[in-house]
Amino acid sequence: MPGGMPKPFPFRYGIEIGSSTSIMGPSMPARTREVLISHLASYNMWALQGIEFVVTQLKSMVLTLGLIDLRLTVEQAVLLSRLEEEYQIQKWGNVEWAHDYELQELRARTAAGALFVHLCSESTTVKHKLLQE
Repeated sequence: MPGGMPKPFPFRYGIEIGSSTSIMGPSMPARTREVLISHLASYNMWALQGIEFVVTQLKSMVLTLGLIDLRLTVEQAVLLSRLEEEYQIQKWGNVEWAHDYELQELRARTAAGALFVHLCSESTTVKHKLLQE
């Protein structure tokens, strides 16, 4: 992409993501499945637990990977995961004590899960220098 901009999500992995109007969802090409399996296998078991937690919160693997890859902020990922709810709130109104609480709780859980994944995926090395007298 021009200007050194990062590639959008599907292009980073070189996969195709289909759409569907069925409850069964789109069919996934074998290559897409292989790439995602390979990518997820690069995480340790703790990080995978965190990814599963975030997927459960956002109800989307695509949004979760976008968040983990730092392509989306927590606020963006949560907003995208709640599109239908946001539409209903605009149409019918906001129940402040319920909708606002749910939104803040979802943001907190999503942020905690993403932070957990990043912390479990980090590696640090400490080198000690020998002191010469």
